[in-house]
Amino acid sequence: MRADSTAAGARSRVRRDLLHQYMHLQRELIDGDPGTSAYQGTVHSFRQMGYALISAGFEDDLDRLLRIRVVEGGKSTPSSRSERSVPGYLCLIERRQA
Repeated sequence: MRADSTAAGARSRVRRDLLHQYMHLQRELIDGDPGTSAYQGTVHSFRQMGYALISAGFEDDLDRLLRIRVVEGGKSTPSSRSERSVPGYLCLIERRQA
């Protein structure tokens, strides 16, 4: 029983650390200057952190973070369907059916 609780605690710590790093990189992207090489390094690190979250089995957390930032526009509560719109400045690369 003790080994199970220790493993669960370790997994929880890893999850918390990965999510904290991901959020930190996300803040750096928001505040950074896209014209610098440091920003490009941050973009690369941000992508790698996303892959790490998926590889570690935390894809649900990554999905939740992306949904909050992109779909819901960073709002604390989801917008109603009538209030949602696609911003004109986003470039659509590929559209897939859900």
